[in-house]
Amino acid sequence: MKKVILMSIIALLVIYLVYNYNDPLLLHRMSLEIPISEARARRFGLIVDVRTPDERSQLGFFPNSVPLQMDKLHEIKTYSSNKATTILVYSNADHRAQTAANTLYQMGYQHVRYISSAYTSLLPNTF
Repeated sequence: MKKVILMSIIALLVIYLVYNYNDPLLLHRMSLEIPISEARARRFGLIVDVRTPDERSQLGFFPNSVPLQMDKLHEIKTYSSNKATTILVYSNADHRAQTAANTLYQMGYQHVRYISSAYTSLLPNTF
């Protein structure tokens, strides 16, 4: 009997999560962060650097990344209007990448992820 109740609760939870997947309030309960090992193994249609131009010029940047500061996220349509594009966001290991990923997700980009560390952790031979 306990197994049946437990399985029913799990099934209801799964149904709830699937039904509310696009709910902006659910976004606060799920994380868009991706582990570095997984980010290295995946291909992304767009890599977004949300740092300032000064940070980019002084600290370097991930090859082929798009510079798109926080206040310019609405300009992402210039680079990809396809909401199914897989997007990776990074900053300087601060909150900006997470904030930008959440914003893009709320804009309808369902396949957006971010890394919480610096872009250099994505480069080969870094651990």
